[in-house]
Amino acid sequence: MRYALVGASYCLIAIIGQVAAHADEPERPPVEVAKELLQVYAKKLDSLAYIPAMAAYGRLRFGQLTGDQTLQDQVLALIEQPRPAPKQPVEFAGHLIYAEAARQPEGPARDRAVAAVRRAAELLFDPAKPNMVRPPRPQEMSDSIFMIGPILAEAGELTGESKFYDGCVQYLKQMRKLRMRKDGLYQHGHLCDTAWGRGNGFPALGTSWCLTCLPKTHPGRAELLEQYQRHMAALLKHQTADGFWRQVIDVPESYQEFSATAMIGFAMQRGVREEWLDQATYQPAADRAWRAMCSHLQPGGKVIDVCEGTGTQKSLADYLNRKAIRGVDERAGAMALLFATERVSSSRRLIVRPVE
Repeated sequence: MRYALVGASYCLIAIIGQVAAHADEPERPPVEVAKELLQVYAKKLDSLAYIPAMAAYGRLRFGQLTGDQTLQDQVLALIEQPRPAPKQPVEFAGHLIYAEAARQPEGPARDRAVAAVRRAAELLFDPAKPNMVRPPRPQEMSDSIFMIGPILAEAGELTGESKFYDGCVQYLKQMRKLRMRKDGLYQHGHLCDTAWGRGNGFPALGTSWCLTCLPKTHPGRAELLEQYQRHMAALLKHQTADGFWRQVIDVPESYQEFSATAMIGFAMQRGVREEWLDQATYQPAADRAWRAMCSHLQPGGKVIDVCEGTGTQKSLADYLNRKAIRGVDERAGAMALLFATERVSSSRRLIVRPVE
């Protein structure tokens, strides 16, 4: 189910802390956090790589959720000019900004956004087999579940063409075969079986995004939902007492990592909102993740302990040695914005439950 837009009134959002797992711990309202982040992040869009585009996505979505047309216009102006077709996985994920822009009212701007999403998704198909998405390479990182899957799912939702949905399900299934471990966590690359933090954040974020778009009647949905639930259950076991997920998910000695916590928190919050996950079990986990993330967010958009950019590493030791960035970080800011807007979107359903 596509998230519903929330009006400009923040009265429901302001009391979201009532659903916190631990009432004695302060919880920052997501509107406040998002506004703080937007003072620093998503002010320009030099490229359509996923990092700047996800920050812009957060700005646009927050504008829609709160009825702030100025925020929406700022982002729409950034994507008004034609952009090159995507070539790298990070650019396919970057084109998700057009999918959000396509939620605008009917008109030329919406038409351009839909066309941009379709163009990007079409490039993922094999020219020799027009109805088949190109399979992932054997060395593909788990990141690609987010980089490739959602743009296909969004193209399906925006055009109604089943080949995009089919391609999404097909690609994610192949990626699970490549990278999902027997314990339900994802190994990041092909050189070792390390469950890197963001290497699980990407599959969590990407799969939850795809499930949001995929019709309930699609024949591949049940398996995808089952595997998402399996991943969430595996991740839940490794959430720290403070609410974080670690730089290496299952290694207690690794540091508590900001971006993975935001991404996995988003995926669990979305799962509760869409009723894919048991609320009694997973809402407290999402609440802990929110408080954890906010505890590592400092004035001026500065963050504590976000892992530097990381490609495939050769060993567990290599992953453990990845630097923890402290300060302003575009990647962390973008993921924090996504989590904040998901909390805003979820607040109504969390507080005013329908009568059974």
